[in-house]
Amino acid sequence: MTLLTCWRLGGVWDTEAKSNWMTFPGFLGMDFTAVIFVPALVGSVITGFVFALFAAHYYLTVLQSTAAGWKRVTWPAEPILDQFWKVFYLAWLLVLWLGPAWILGRGLGRGSEGVWITYAVPFVALWICYPISQLSSLGGPTIWLPLHPEVFDRLARRPFALVGFLILSAGVLAGLIAAFRAVFITSGLHWLFIGSPLMIIAALVYASLLGRLSFAISYTKTMFSGRKKKRSPETTESRPKPVKQGDDGNDETTGTDDGSAFVQPSDLPPIDTPDEGPLSGYDVTFDAPPKKAGKRVRAEMAEAADQTDNPDSETRSKSTRRVRAELDEDDAAYDVTQTEAIPEERAPQSVFEPRADEMRLLNRDDKPKPPKRVWTLEVLAFLFDPGAIAVIGLLSFLCIAVGGMVRIARALNPVAGEP
Repeated sequence: MTLLTCWRLGGVWDTEAKSNWMTFPGFLGMDFTAVIFVPALVGSVITGFVFALFAAHYYLTVLQSTAAGWKRVTWPAEPILDQFWKVFYLAWLLVLWLGPAWILGRGLGRGSEGVWITYAVPFVALWICYPISQLSSLGGPTIWLPLHPEVFDRLARRPFALVGFLILSAGVLAGLIAAFRAVFITSGLHWLFIGSPLMIIAALVYASLLGRLSFAISYTKTMFSGRKKKRSPETTESRPKPVKQGDDGNDETTGTDDGSAFVQPSDLPPIDTPDEGPLSGYDVTFDAPPKKAGKRVRAEMAEAADQTDNPDSETRSKSTRRVRAELDEDDAAYDVTQTEAIPEERAPQSVFEPRADEMRLLNRDDKPKPPKRVWTLEVLAFLFDPGAIAVIGLLSFLCIAVGGMVRIARALNPVAGEP
C-alpha cells in the first residue's frame, strides 16, 4: 500500500498535483490531506521504530564480533524483543554528540553562504567524537560510559591505526549520509530503492571498521594497566594466641594477633538441634604438642604349613564350618544359571568420540591473534556470508517501508509551505 501510494503520487510532490489527487468529485470537493497525513505520520513512527530495532541489533552484532577478532560474524537467532535496549543505547551515544553539534551548526551556518557549516559540524562530530564514545563504551566499566581515559591512551599509542580508521570511515560516512538523503529527502521513487541497500551496507561496514579498530587497540598496553605489586610474604601466621590460666583458676583469653578476642567454643551458646538437643563445640588448645605418629601396622598372611602343623587351628576351622552350616536353613544347593537380564545395546564408538567442532573449541586453534596489519580486506569479508546477505535484504525491505511512509507524510503535510 505504501509503495502503491508513492507510485500514485509520482515521487515528486507538487502542490497542484496533490490537490488534484486529493480533491475530486467523489470526495465532494473536500481536501482529505490532513486526514491521511495523521495515519501516514503514525505509520512512519511505527515502521521507523521497528527498523531501528533491527538495525541496532545487527549493527552491534557486527561491531562486537569484529571487536572480538572473529573473521566471521555470528548472527544469533534470538527474539528481537530481547534486544529492545540496544535502540536506546545507540540513541544515547548518537544524540550525545549530534544534538549539540546540530544546534551549533545551525547557529554558525545562518545565511545562504553558511549552509555547508550546518552539515559540516554534525559530520565532524559523528566522524571523530562518536567512535571515541563507542570505544569507551566497549572498554569501560559500563556500556553507558561515553568517555574513558584509557581509550585516549590506547589510540595515542596506535596512531597509524587511528589515521587509517579516520580515512576509511570518512568515505563510508559520506556514503551513508548520501544514501540517507536519497531514501528520505531526494525526490524520485527510484532513489528509495537505490539508497536503502546502500545505506544498510554502509552502516554495517562502518561497524566492521570500528570493531577492527577496537580489536587492534585491545593489544596495546596503557599507563592504566600497570603491573600489580606482589604482596610481601607474611612472616607470622595470623592465628589466635594460646589460652592462659588466670589467678582464679579460670581460663582467660588474651586475644589474637589482630586484636580480636578469642572465645572457646564451650563458652559460646549451644546450638539447638531437633534430634540431639543443644550441642556445643570442642575447646581448642594451641600450645598442645603434636601427637607422634604410631607405628604402622602391616598385615601378613600366615603360611599354610603353620595351619596344618597346629592342631588347634584345624579344630577351630572345623567348628567354624559347623556353625556356618547350622545357620544355613536351606539344605538345597544353589544352581548357577545364566543371567536372565538382557544386556543393553552398547552405543556406537562415534558417540563417545568428540566432534571436529568440539575439538576446535578444545584446541583453540581459531583463537584471535594480534593483527599484523590492521586494515585489510577482511573488514569486508562478512558481506559475502549468506547470513549477512539475508540481514541486508531484511533491513533494506524495512528501510524501503520507512522511506515510503516518510515520503507520504512529507507530501501530505498540511502545514508545510509551498515549494
